[in-house]
Amino acid sequence: MGRGNVCVTGKYEGLYYIDNDDFHVYRRDEPDSDEEFETRLLKNLSCQELTGGEWSFDEWGTREEESDILECFIEGFTRMFPSFERPAKDTWLTEPGFGGSSKRVLLESKLFYIALEDNEWSLAVELLQKEDPYDDHLSGLQGRHHLNYLDGIKRCLLEVLPGIGTYKGAWTSGRITREECLA
Repeated sequence: MGRGNVCVTGKYEGLYYIDNDDFHVYRRDEPDSDEEFETRLLKNLSCQELTGGEWSFDEWGTREEESDILECFIEGFTRMFPSFERPAKDTWLTEPGFGGSSKRVLLESKLFYIALEDNEWSLAVELLQKEDPYDDHLSGLQGRHHLNYLDGIKRCLLEVLPGIGTYKGAWTSGRITREECLA
């Protein structure tokens, strides 16, 4: 529901959240039926349906739904900004102090990464600065372009999703709907 527990810290960074409600798939099998099983997104199930025991989490369906959303996002964003490309191989960014690989790079340019981070309630799509620890020569160009890239991320996500979450501060968030943004 637009919540998140990850944030970005760079001066020219930002993020949006894809709620689990929009891509987590649940399946209901009809054991006495010849028909296929029924699937629904999490947002289309009531609390009673979720706790009633008829619906089970569909891991494969969820991975497919997530993949479809991300592919549509990547295609739209790279059309809008050709300077971004997919990394040549799977690339993960590590968090300082944690030592684990938590951010998967979806796209990169000479100035930025666009990475995906799971934060339990949603997926964070993050615009992250590329940095040289000894020189900040990229910051001028990053400052000039980051707002355009963040707007592009927002627009491309809203072409696929009905709404996305925004970061407002520590443990607080907002929500932007397609109608608000693309009107």
